[in-house]
Formats: sequence, structure tokens, C-alpha cells
Amino acid sequence: IRFSDEFEEEKIKEVKDRFLREAEIAGKLSHPSIVSIYDVGEDYELTYLAMEFLEGENLQKYCRKGALFPLRKVLYVVAEVASALNYAHTQGVIHRDIKPANIMLLKDGHVKVTDFGIAKAVSSSQTKSGIVLGTPNYMSPEQINGHALDGRSDIFSLGVVFFELLTGQLPF
Repeated sequence: IRFSDEFEEEKIKEVKDRFLREAEIAGKLSHPSIVSIYDVGEDYELTYLAMEFLEGENLQKYCRKGALFPLRKVLYVVAEVASALNYAHTQGVIHRDIKPANIMLLKDGHVKVTDFGIAKAVSSSQTKSGIVLGTPNYMSPEQINGHALDGRSDIFSLGVVFFELLTGQLPF
């Protein structure tokens, strides 16, 4: 990541430090349905994150009519994500950006949640255009309004994903 491409000069150090701190916290999570983070650091002006290689695809294409999973598979995927979130929440970590693009279905059938904790590092800062990063369609009302969050915000987002996997459309 080259933070200078996205953030104002005076914000770069703050955002980079927050990213490194959050990546370190996320790297301590150890659950079969959470992507493993092996290393995080800086090299010249690039900040990097080395994580587990995942063979599979995210859920985005399965959220459209004509490509929906059978009910049993939707329930399996949502249960795996819920298990990952439960574990993370007991460790004091909130994802903050649960959406189909951050949920991977692996070739072996397992489910992995990606971008754990990384969303917080970047979303709480503003980009050069002044827009706060995030995915509004999946955000809880508390998150959209800038209120303090807890694990319930992730559960709300998972509910939106659940609805979309079942119907092929967003609930609102």
C-alpha cells in the first residue's frame, strides 16, 4: 500500500501507524475461518501485509439472481462467518467491513473471512477527497453515524450479506 496515493500528507503517518497496529492485532487471531496474517511492515514508501494464500473466490458473484447458492450452502457459509466473528469478538476485535468481497469460498469448500481489523485502520481516516472509506450498503446505522461500535455492528453486516445471498439483492 502506498498511503501517499490516498491520504493527505499530514495524515499519512497517523494512518500508517494505525494500519500497522491493527494488522498486528488481526495477525494474532487464530481461527480456521479467518485468513492468517504472517507479517506486516514497511519497505521504502510501501507498507505491506503478508497473509495466507487463498485459492478460491469471494462471494460477490453469488449475490446475484441466477448464481445463488442453495439454502444449505448459504447457511453453511453464514455459520462459518458467524463462528469467525464470534471468535474475533471474544478477542476484542471488530471487523467493521463484513461484505461479500471480504468472505472467501475456498476450492476445498472452507470459508475464510479476510481483511480482519484492517478496515478500521483506514476507514477512520479520510482520503484526499474527504470521503470516509467503507461500504455503506453493509454498514450498521451506528457505523454510518460515527457512533462507537461493538460486535453487533459486524452481525448487522453479516445479516445484510445473508439476505443478499438468499435473494440476490440488498435489503435496502
